[in-house]
Amino acid sequence: MGRYSLLTLAALTALAACGRESPRVTAGRDPHASLACAQCHEGGLADHGESAVPSGACEASGCHKDDGVGQVTLASVRFDHQAHAHDTTVAIGCAGCHVHREGGQPLTAGPETCGLCHFKELSGGRGDDCRLCHSDPNHVGMTSQGVPIPHQGLPWIEGGCLRCHYEVSRPRHEVSLTRCSECHDDVDAVTRQGIGSDLHPSHVGEACSACHEADNHRIEAMSSAVDLKCATCHADAHGTDVGHAWLDPGTCDACHGAEHREPQRLLLGILPNSDGATPSSHFMNGLTCGSCHGSDAGRGGGATAQACVDCHRSEYATVLKWWTQGLNERTSIVDRYIAAARRATAGRGADDPAVHAVDQARATLTLLSAGRGEHNIPLAQRMFESALAQAAEAYRLAGEKPPLVPSMGRAPRPGLCTYCHYRLQEPVMSEKMNDAFHRAVVGK
Repeated sequence: MGRYSLLTLAALTALAACGRESPRVTAGRDPHASLACAQCHEGGLADHGESAVPSGACEASGCHKDDGVGQVTLASVRFDHQAHAHDTTVAIGCAGCHVHREGGQPLTAGPETCGLCHFKELSGGRGDDCRLCHSDPNHVGMTSQGVPIPHQGLPWIEGGCLRCHYEVSRPRHEVSLTRCSECHDDVDAVTRQGIGSDLHPSHVGEACSACHEADNHRIEAMSSAVDLKCATCHADAHGTDVGHAWLDPGTCDACHGAEHREPQRLLLGILPNSDGATPSSHFMNGLTCGSCHGSDAGRGGGATAQACVDCHRSEYATVLKWWTQGLNERTSIVDRYIAAARRATAGRGADDPAVHAVDQARATLTLLSAGRGEHNIPLAQRMFESALAQAAEAYRLAGEKPPLVPSMGRAPRPGLCTYCHYRLQEPVMSEKMNDAFHRAVVGK
């Protein structure tokens, strides 16, 4: 039996198959389910959805006239459907976007092929371009350490998605020869005839994804604050080179997935059971974990004063020490206040609201200590105050008057003296540093 006889038989078989309702889509839900393949497709590969569908076939059916509906929404983008792709250099018919891979599958139009035309917007050049499609992101992503990041209402979204998603794949336009072989027997002949030629005119009515890879827009690299790579700081572990090709971060995360989770929370400003986020100014200004950690002299160690001086003036050499001292002072005070609240609620059941309030206060202080307040001094201050408020509430719930809540000092704010001079009871005297330096810090 010749090739064309086989194609004819295949087409007849496809007509019978397409005439039946799909088990996934009934005729009441998908108007195309009751249509024979040949009413839209041309050619013997109709049963695979790979033969051409001229736009005229959609109009001739009596269902789609005047280029279909006017305004449509795809993903989160609303656009004019009737004028869509009319001004492109490549003629794109209905089948360019509306596709189905197999005869029994429903016809769909997804955003997968958008990058073939809108490659400039999807190349990751500007953070604002992301908002053209992701105008209101509401998904919840996960950091490498399992910290949930609710994207809805993130304060840094307006500043550009590229702060976290700093590398996005550029859409690809190359076509694999394996795609050609799905329709053409003699791929070598196609190659010889097609080199240097625009093949789009001879493929009018074909789906763009029939030749081009549709999955061509994805995140390639994330900020190190979000996606920690073990080999960045750890040269070896368990006698094995961490940077070895076969040892990806997922191998380490299987056992050490909780490592660095608390510092990650503080740097990103994402606390459990808290709405929104208050990221550190360091993160907002583009610093990565390696900006302060992991120098050649002490790979994988803690941050040192030298890391501050490397980016700032020499006067900043003592700031990290001031922060550490101020954090230790406040931690000690808050710890004693929570311990007293624990004694005041002793003997109550675990489900008692007063006990729960003490537990919340202790959990807040524990997270702050494990996360290292240096990663986000303003957030650390609010966490100290929150822990005190929770402990004081425990007294009230227990029917007792809480002791005087100790002061945590003035709130540290970038650009003000309190941001660096964080030690309690420390007099802020400008003569300690060059006066011109202080005026530059406060913007005067």
